[in-house]
Amino acid sequence: MPITFFRSPSGTHVRQSFISPTVYLDHWAIRMFSDDPILQDRLVKALRSKGGTLLLSNISFGEFASIDDARHAADAENFIERLLPNIFLTDFALHKVLEQERSEPNNTKRFWPSADLPQLKFFAEREQDAPLGFTMRGFIMLAHENRARIAEVTSEVVCLIKSEIEAVRKDPEYLVKARSVQPNDDRPRTIVILAELIRGFLLDSAASISDNDIIDLMHAVMPVNCCDYVLLDGPWAERVKKMKQRIAKTDSKMLLAKYFSCRDHGVDNFLQNLEAFPETG
Repeated sequence: MPITFFRSPSGTHVRQSFISPTVYLDHWAIRMFSDDPILQDRLVKALRSKGGTLLLSNISFGEFASIDDARHAADAENFIERLLPNIFLTDFALHKVLEQERSEPNNTKRFWPSADLPQLKFFAEREQDAPLGFTMRGFIMLAHENRARIAEVTSEVVCLIKSEIEAVRKDPEYLVKARSVQPNDDRPRTIVILAELIRGFLLDSAASISDNDIIDLMHAVMPVNCCDYVLLDGPWAERVKKMKQRIAKTDSKMLLAKYFSCRDHGVDNFLQNLEAFPETG
């Protein structure tokens, strides 16, 4: 069971496990499954029957803070509530996964995403509150209620990442290496994925980088690394496709998530793949 609570003399504690099939939904996909009861039923039935895990990021919660209509946050809570306890909360701290990857001789092994410990602690505290218990209700609404502060923090992170990418684009030496480097096992998985996903921006100095591009990049890097299935925006699914094609031309045995978008019946293809995932016994 992905999220479990246990009692000790010091109080209630919570732990989570990342059990396959593991799924990550970009913000648009959470909204879609929240709004469409038929698609939602298929996803909930498949993931629960397989005993799998939905990866939830602090980035996704932050995006719900920016919407105007609070009902969308409530709908998302109702959707995710149906999947409890089959969720895993991540803070998208790439350096934590990278630290584990550096000790490996190649990129074959995949590690769990980094856990969002403050959010888990909050879950444990809410679980002890008798009227609430173990629930997602009110969880995303809190993000919406604190949207001003969350928007400020998100903007700071986006600006920092964008400035780093822009700085690299102005470095001729780095760009020469970016053109020739291959996605092999000489670098850890996280570095390979990050470099491949921003490669197009680096090689095309005229390509604009929007704030949404940075958010979508964060949606992609860790889930593509750690999950079995990801639903991404169309352009980012294309970037993952190109990355996989480049890796396939090398000797690397690096496995990545199966990627889908809303293009070309991608949502239905994703659900069919999830429904066909082998039962664990």
